[in-house]
Amino acid sequence: MSRPRKRRGGIWLTLLILIIAILGAGVWFISPTQKLDLGYRAVDFKPKLLQMVETREAQMILTPEEVGNLSKKNLIQYLREHDLGVEITGAAFRMDGDTMLADINGRWGLLPFGALLQFHMTADGSFIYLKHEATTIRGVDVPTSWFHLSDIQVSLKEHLPDLVTVRDVEFLQDGMKLSFKLDWTSLPLLLK
Repeated sequence: MSRPRKRRGGIWLTLLILIIAILGAGVWFISPTQKLDLGYRAVDFKPKLLQMVETREAQMILTPEEVGNLSKKNLIQYLREHDLGVEITGAAFRMDGDTMLADINGRWGLLPFGALLQFHMTADGSFIYLKHEATTIRGVDVPTSWFHLSDIQVSLKEHLPDLVTVRDVEFLQDGMKLSFKLDWTSLPLLLK
């Protein structure tokens, strides 16, 4: 009595179904988990400057949301100037001391993806630099050889009057403290 032979078509069908299932799981894995866009609110420094004048303290605090909005604005400018090989369609920034985390959504060809970017923040005068340190998708590290951003520069000077110079930047758990050099005799010009 001879054994029945398995059909070759059955093996290929099983293999095809397995490949489709793996590809589907991969697409699900990298897909965004939240809805994000590239809209941001401009940070209004004038009330903070007026408060600084009233208290006669040459310093102000930026909230994490304000630092996030400044970072998002500069990310958009960065995206205009750099070709990443992917399209970034949304971002949300959050701050923890000198670490900035950015949830991003994007598209690689037709495939949507969501990722978390980690930046280390440093300051030099009136510039904040976001140095990209790591990218993860659902907790899995993406090698820097696959995706890496050069430093993103955030200019504080473009939001401040010429009479105000940033002396020091301190990264707080809940925002950023800016200390200034200020000629107090020029206060009337600052209030105009």
